[in-house]
Amino acid sequence: MLWDEEAPIRVLAPSEQRFVRHGTYTGRSVSVRGALDVTALREAFATLRRAYPVIGCRIVEDAAGLGYLFGADERAWIPVSVREGDLAAIGVPAMDPAVQLAYLDVVGSGANEWRVTLFAHHSVADAGSCVELLSRLWDFYTGVLECRPINVAPQALPQSLEWYAAERGITAAAKSGFEEVTKPLALEARNVPSDNAKPAPSTLARPVRVRLNRAATAQIADLARKTGVTVNGLLTAALLRAYARETDGGTTALGCLYPVDLRNRLEPPVAASAGTNMAGLASFAGEVDPAASPVELAQRISSRLTRDLSEGIVQQSVLHFPDYYGATRIHSLAGHIAVTNTGVVPVFRTPATLELTDYEIVYVSAHPRPSAGASAAVTYLVYTFAQELIVGVLGGGAHADGLPEAVRAELTALSAAGAR
Repeated sequence: MLWDEEAPIRVLAPSEQRFVRHGTYTGRSVSVRGALDVTALREAFATLRRAYPVIGCRIVEDAAGLGYLFGADERAWIPVSVREGDLAAIGVPAMDPAVQLAYLDVVGSGANEWRVTLFAHHSVADAGSCVELLSRLWDFYTGVLECRPINVAPQALPQSLEWYAAERGITAAAKSGFEEVTKPLALEARNVPSDNAKPAPSTLARPVRVRLNRAATAQIADLARKTGVTVNGLLTAALLRAYARETDGGTTALGCLYPVDLRNRLEPPVAASAGTNMAGLASFAGEVDPAASPVELAQRISSRLTRDLSEGIVQQSVLHFPDYYGATRIHSLAGHIAVTNTGVVPVFRTPATLELTDYEIVYVSAHPRPSAGASAAVTYLVYTFAQELIVGVLGGGAHADGLPEAVRAELTALSAAGAR
């Protein structure tokens, strides 16, 4: 696909602008055991770029920091970063949204063990589309090794959730749906801080992970079936209880925000690669008592989500984002608990000689700047890989050291309840 290099393709929507200021890339890092053909992986990444032209595009900011999507600069494209190093570490290649919107980093140990990390700019790729990219990368890689002809039809550029809302006739309601999590915005916080004269170096956000084995994971699913609540409700309840226990030691009022992928909740559904950030926001606020039943809390969380979905509150929440994010915000979400549940990681198609042994979600700020808004008190990332539940804990302030063990204790109690 060809575009005029001097003219923007489109301005980014508010749901996409959220990730421009810091140059946020979302990453999927997998540990690999076996013979990895780096040449074939380079070819697979080049094929991925042809199949999904958006990852070769650029984001250019104007003087006010507003981001615009531009076509690729063919002369500047960086194919794949390959090096030897410590597989326990996740390296950050030189990343620049004004150059390209996806990077592939490969680290080898010299002992048939590797770490492969795909980074995609969060303005054009959420969890659903990032997993789609990673899945297709390994599919292309396997096809190259099998000498199978790979013919790709370039995907159209993905659209924003705001675009789909307009197309499907979704309009803004009087309420956003997260009023109960909202705090007053101080007058001095309304202005976007000035940028540093010298850009800060890229920073990696790598959550501390709590991992359950397959048996314990299955027992939580069993508890959900026995009690008639969703697994997501149970996990969200456990994470709120962990925060309450670690920070206050007892009953406390907490506000929680979590994304809900709307791809399959719109009619007709939206393909994974057809949307950029397709998550509406759902909220829950209430008293959290670590001594009470986690199932009762899970029921309250699930009931709130069911109601807000049935009334269309979540579906239209994105239309309120300008009031909560960026320079024009008039409300604050400071101190909320953020929970992102990306679900079950699919089984990727790989050669028989290669095994993916681990999977992590990380984030990179390519050009960190002073914050333009309040952040979450803690962010939880939830997913299941190889039938094992994983919870990443990011942030937590003064309680960051104790939160992972508090999370483990709550999850262990859920699995024990499921085994009874």
